[in-house]
Amino acid sequence: MRDKDGPLRDRFGKTLTAIVGEADRLFPESNSSPSLLESAARSLSSTIDRWGQNPSLRRFVGGVQRDTVTSAGEPVELTARVPMGSRRRASARFYVGDVAAGDVPIDGHSQVRVIKAAPGPGLYHVRVDLLDANGSVVLSLSGHRVLQVTGRRPVAIVDAELFLPSESDPRAAVINDLRALSADAFELVYFDIHEKNRELLIRGELKRQGLPSGAIVVYSAAEQELASLGVDFVSMFVSTGVRRLRAKGVPVTTILTERQADAEKAGAAQISVMTPAEAVARSRRGALRIEQERARDMLRERSETSRLDWYLNQTTGSRPLTGNRFRAEFDNKKAREVLFGAIETATATIHLQFYRIEPSRFVEALIVHLIRRARAGVKIRLMIDALYSEDELLGRVNPLIQSLRDERTVDVLAVAPIESPKDVTASTLKKRDHRKLVIIDGRQAFVSGRNAGDEYYLGFDEVPVHDHTPHDHIPWLDAHIEVSGPLVAEVQSTFVGTWREHGGAAIEPSGDADPRPAPEGNAKGRLVVHRGFADMNGLAMYEAMFDAAVHHVYIVNDFPFVPAIERGIFRLLARGVAVKLLTGNASARRDDGTLFPAPLHRTLFEYMVKAKLEPLLEAGVQIYEYRPPVQPMVVARGGRIRPYVHAKVVSVDGVVTSIGSANLDGTASYWESEANVVVQDEEFARGVEATLQGFIDESYRLDLDSAYWKSERAQRAVVSTLWPGTFYS
Repeated sequence: MRDKDGPLRDRFGKTLTAIVGEADRLFPESNSSPSLLESAARSLSSTIDRWGQNPSLRRFVGGVQRDTVTSAGEPVELTARVPMGSRRRASARFYVGDVAAGDVPIDGHSQVRVIKAAPGPGLYHVRVDLLDANGSVVLSLSGHRVLQVTGRRPVAIVDAELFLPSESDPRAAVINDLRALSADAFELVYFDIHEKNRELLIRGELKRQGLPSGAIVVYSAAEQELASLGVDFVSMFVSTGVRRLRAKGVPVTTILTERQADAEKAGAAQISVMTPAEAVARSRRGALRIEQERARDMLRERSETSRLDWYLNQTTGSRPLTGNRFRAEFDNKKAREVLFGAIETATATIHLQFYRIEPSRFVEALIVHLIRRARAGVKIRLMIDALYSEDELLGRVNPLIQSLRDERTVDVLAVAPIESPKDVTASTLKKRDHRKLVIIDGRQAFVSGRNAGDEYYLGFDEVPVHDHTPHDHIPWLDAHIEVSGPLVAEVQSTFVGTWREHGGAAIEPSGDADPRPAPEGNAKGRLVVHRGFADMNGLAMYEAMFDAAVHHVYIVNDFPFVPAIERGIFRLLARGVAVKLLTGNASARRDDGTLFPAPLHRTLFEYMVKAKLEPLLEAGVQIYEYRPPVQPMVVARGGRIRPYVHAKVVSVDGVVTSIGSANLDGTASYWESEANVVVQDEEFARGVEATLQGFIDESYRLDLDSAYWKSERAQRAVVSTLWPGTFYS
C-alpha cells in the first residue's frame, strides 16, 4: 500500500524530471555553466538541504544516502545519490568531517560511492561536493548524514519509539534517562523499525529534545522490499542489526526499548534488553558492570580472531570445525553415481531432505536404492517440503513416494503441510524449507543445491537435444558438497532438529552415528543454517565473504540478487575487487542465443533476471552464460546449449568457498530455510575456482553492446516493469 504522500511525490518527480530534461535540452551543460536544477539548488540551498534529508525526495535532489556506524579502521562505504541534471559532472568528492575521503568519477551514474578506512572514534558529518572538469565545486550536497565511529564504551541501541511524539504518553522522563545514560554508561546509537522511513522525523526530535547526537539506523519495510507482503520483521532486523554492528567492531551490549523481547534469544546473543528507566536504576546500583565486561570481552575476542572468522562468527552464529574432508561436485552424472554409491554403503541410517521430488528417472532409481537398503534393515527418514513436493497439499499425497511409505523401516515427513485453501497465503507459499541434505550413518553428508529430479542428476552427455527439445528436458548446472569429519554431526543435528520441530516420529538413540565423527582430513569448515524470518544467516554469510574479499570473487547463481547483495557487489567493485558471475538462462538457449520451447513463466523470468543484471554489467561485473562442452547428443543450432544454472556457489580469493542451497535472492535471504557449507581451506577453494574458471573459459560473456543483448532490450524493460518484485522469484 502506498503512503499518503505517494501521489504528491510522484507528481513532483514527474514535474521535476520534465523540467530538468527540457532545460538540459535547451541549455546544454558545459564545464562552466550549471544546469537549471543546480542553479535552483544554489538559490534554495536551505530548502534543498531539507529535501535531501527526506528519503522520498533524495533521489531527485541527491545527497549522502545514510548514516553509518562502525569502529576505527573498518572499511566504510560512503554512498551518495547524484541529483538529476548533475550526472554529467566530472567527479564527486566525499568529506568526513573536514577531511577529504576521496574523489570518484560520476560518469553519468545516479549513485557514487567510495570506500575509506574509518577514522578514530567520534561523530563525523559526511558531505559530498560535485566537481567540474577543472576540479571546481559546482554543488555541495550536504544534508545531515553522520559517520559514528565507536570506541571502547558499551554501545546501547535506542528504539526511536521511546522519544517520538505521542499524545497519550509523555516522554520527558525517557529523555532525561537517555541523557543520563549517555553521560554515565553508554554510547548511544538510534534505530527505527517502521513501515515508512522516518529518519527525518527522528533527526528533528533528537535536535528538539536536546538528546545526545548519534547515528540513526533505519529499517524501513518499503526499503527492505517487505512492505507488500505484510511481514512482521521487527525481531529479525533487530537481531540482524546487532550482529552486523558487532561484526564491525561496535561493542553493542544493550537495546533500550519498551517492546517485548524474546528473553531466550536475547540471552543467547548476550544482549540486555531493558527500558531506559531500568538502565538508569541499574546504573545507580552499579549493576551495569556486566555490560562493560561484555564490551571488553567482545573487543578482546575480535583482536584475537581472523577477520573472516570474526565476520562469519558474528553475523551467522556459526563456528568453524577442523579435521574435515570436502569434495565439490558440479557434474550431474557423477553426483548421481556418488549419491547412489553412498546409499548402498549405509548400514544403520539414511536421512534425506529434499525441497522438490519430481516424476523422473532419477527419483524412480532413488526409491529403488532406498527400498533395497530398508529391506536390509537400514532405518530411512525422508523429509520433504509439502508444497513443492506436492505431499500433504490440499489433501493430495505424492504417489511417487507411496512405495517408500509402505516399507516398515521408512518414515516420510512432509514439512509445513497446507491442509485447506484458507491456509494458502503469501506467507505459507513463500516460507518453505529449501534445504537439500543427505546423511549416511552419521558419518558422511551431502549438502546440496540439487532437488530430486532429472535436470539435477542427468549429465549433459546423457540427454539428446535438438532445436525443438523442451526446456524442461535439458539438464541444469548444479552443485553439492560432500562432507566427512566432525562437521557431519552438525548436518545431522540440523536434520534431526527440523524432523522433531515438524512432528516427525521419535528418533531413538542408537549406535549408528558417532555424535562427533573422527577427523577425516585437515580442512576447516562450518555449516550455516538459515531459518526463514528467524534470522538472516544466509544473506549475512554472503555479505561477510564479500567484505573479506581482497582480490577476486566468483559467484554462481541464476536468480535476481536481493538489494543487499547488489550493494555488496558494488562495494567490491569500489574496492577494486574483480567479480565474475557465472549464470545461465531460466529458459534454456541454443548457442545462437535463441530460446528453446519453454513455459511462458520461464521466459518471463529469464527476461526479468537479465534486466536485474544490467546495472552490474554497467558497473564492471564480468558476467557469463554457462555453456557445457560440445556433446554428440546435442544437435541444436550451433551444436551447444546455454542451459539454466541452479548451483549456488561463492568463492573468494582462493581462500573460502560456500556451496549449498541458498540463492542470493530475496526468497532465500528472508523467506526460506537454507543450509550451506562454508569451507575455509585454500586447497579446496583453489580447486573450485579452477573448475569455475574452466567453465567461464567455455561460456558466453554478456556484452551490453552485443546484438544479442540489444535484441531483447524491449522484453527486459516490459517484464522488469510488470514483474511484482524480486521476492516473487
